[in-house]
Amino acid sequence: MLNGTKILIAEDSEINYFLLKELIGLSASDHYWARNGKEALDLLSQKENISLVLMDISMPVMDGITATRKIREKEINIPIIFQTAFDNQESREQCFAAGGNEFLNKPLRRDSLTMVIKKYLLSNQHNIH
Repeated sequence: MLNGTKILIAEDSEINYFLLKELIGLSASDHYWARNGKEALDLLSQKENISLVLMDISMPVMDGITATRKIREKEINIPIIFQTAFDNQESREQCFAAGGNEFLNKPLRRDSLTMVIKKYLLSNQHNIH
């Protein structure tokens, strides 16, 4: 599925990070891990080959919504999939208003997560940077 693409996982919880990594089947060379929104921004500035971001909403230093807004302000057009335990209409609206592409609820299911990732990786395969 990945075909050499890199996924940025922005997740402050180590347990959730390892769960995401396992659900997607990522090896150490298939992804980067940011523990907060600021680290996610830094990695996107430093690495040119990231194809998709899995963004948690609630993180220390900088939350996922703020990080997404800043990513879009820099005109980085990368798919951003929010994944959060805070499933309510307000959270969804904030995520999409910030520039998120998808919104998934925790606990995540492998089939739902894989389907959404494939949707964006396959549609952007020729635009991977």
